[in-house]
Amino acid sequence: MKRAGGSPTVSLNAKGIKMKEEGVDILSFAAGEPDFDTPEAVKTAAIEAIRNNDTHYTSAAGTAALRRRIVKKLREENGIEASEDGIIVTPGAKLALYAAMLCFLEEGDECMVLTPAYPSYRSGILMAGATCVPVPLSFDDGFRVTKDMLEAKVSKRSKMLIVCSPCNPTGHVLSAREVRDIADFVLAHDLLLISDEIYEKLIYDGRQHLSLGAIPEIKDRVITLNGLSKSAAMTGWRIGYSASSPELARVMLKMQQNTVNCAAAFTQTASLAAFDCNDETEAMRLSYLERRDLICDGLNSIPGVTCPRAEGAFYAFFRVDYRGMSAEQLADCILEKAGVLVVPGTAFGEGGEKCIRMSFAADKASLSEAVRRMRKIFES
Repeated sequence: MKRAGGSPTVSLNAKGIKMKEEGVDILSFAAGEPDFDTPEAVKTAAIEAIRNNDTHYTSAAGTAALRRRIVKKLREENGIEASEDGIIVTPGAKLALYAAMLCFLEEGDECMVLTPAYPSYRSGILMAGATCVPVPLSFDDGFRVTKDMLEAKVSKRSKMLIVCSPCNPTGHVLSAREVRDIADFVLAHDLLLISDEIYEKLIYDGRQHLSLGAIPEIKDRVITLNGLSKSAAMTGWRIGYSASSPELARVMLKMQQNTVNCAAAFTQTASLAAFDCNDETEAMRLSYLERRDLICDGLNSIPGVTCPRAEGAFYAFFRVDYRGMSAEQLADCILEKAGVLVVPGTAFGEGGEKCIRMSFAADKASLSEAVRRMRKIFES
């Protein structure tokens, strides 16, 4: 635990909440959380489950009904041929992530991470006693992954690669070529692959989500992570899952059995309804698309700011050239002078220099006001 730091995004969000409680006029865009309500069908199903006393332990891997529904979803939407005994339902996808890292990484191993990346990847790797090896992607190249980048960082100690698409924080969505290159790479070097697909429903401009676990040659070495936090606005419900070969799942299940035991019973029952809330998910996606364009157009109109249009997820990851400031200095300056709370790009590792991550899962008025406030700084 001494090797691992706290989560910068969680800490910054807590800071924003505290400042608001103290009456400080700030706009916070640090949290990766939908600003929509959970669909009514899910809430109704949860209330009924509680009334029906669905409040006891379930199987550690999750209820049979929910695991069957996840198998169906993966087959029909992702092309992944999973089995019920390869599914583990967890209290949030983050726990599935930690189970995968702590179960299969140990001291002396190296885990490669495409950066900029979700900060908890690095922390989990360090908690497992392994070494995090960043594979820095280029802002100017749209954070595209190439085989040469991967080959430059692999070693005899490499054990695992972590990939996130759509990516938090960059919004990059892997192309068919990138997916193929990654698959060939992990196969050539006998690696395990964690594929974080939590933002898969939030993709823009006609792009397609491609699951690495659907590639036959590597399917037994892929651990797919997903959940309902982003697609169904269920962050506080804590429902995630992993999908892998039964052999890998049996190992990860030991951690579930010896820690949390199982996800909450009534939330598992309610989650069945979430898989059918396609209209609500699409409404969220379209709303995020409008907000993406609003924030990108606004930021790009400010001198010294370059904001690519996110291909997926709900983050603007933009670069600022202002008085030679680092990402941390920029974030501090934006908070102090504009009252806008954002996350420095370096919180996500190499490749985030002079960059800022700002969630656009917020109302349009707040986004427009944030742009207005930042303009006053950077035009000065």
